[in-house]
Amino acid sequence: MSKRRAHSSIDRLPKDLQETLRRMIIDNEYPYDFVGEQEGKPKYEDLVEYCRQAGHKVSRSAVGRYGRSIRVLARMKEAGIIAREAMAGLDDENASQTQKAVAEMLTAIVIETAADNDKLTPKQLRELACTVKDCTAIAIKSEQYVKSQIEKKAAAAAKSTKSKLTKAGVDRKLIQEIIDEHLGITK
Repeated sequence: MSKRRAHSSIDRLPKDLQETLRRMIIDNEYPYDFVGEQEGKPKYEDLVEYCRQAGHKVSRSAVGRYGRSIRVLARMKEAGIIAREAMAGLDDENASQTQKAVAEMLTAIVIETAADNDKLTPKQLRELACTVKDCTAIAIKSEQYVKSQIEKKAAAAAKSTKSKLTKAGVDRKLIQEIIDEHLGITK
């Protein structure tokens, strides 16, 4: 059984240097004070070199582990942002099955991400839980809206049918039977 690392060499770096490394990995941007060739996206070797330039020694494997963990976190945050944006515009008037489908797809992506990474940190697990919660809220709100719309349409159909049949002189008992049988509305 392998021994798990308590802290990586990246964790011991100053916070501003960690943030710079995060931007190099997630945002694909070189820092203004990077000395060397800045072609394309920063590679792990560039991150190791930048740390060396800043007076800190880290290994390429430590940078690789760090990169993998923050990419997972970034994907979860992105999924959470998408879910929250969809939820922000969600009310009884514009809820849709599309929003529900998006929420379900995002949930599947988050679960797949979690399943592929067995070494999630508590912070990553919290972000994962928030994303799933937001997606679930969207799906529930959408279902509630669809149900309320069906109820409104059925009530309107029953009222219209009752009005027309009453004007035609049909017996009240027969009207209620027609509404119950044909519209599926029972009290």
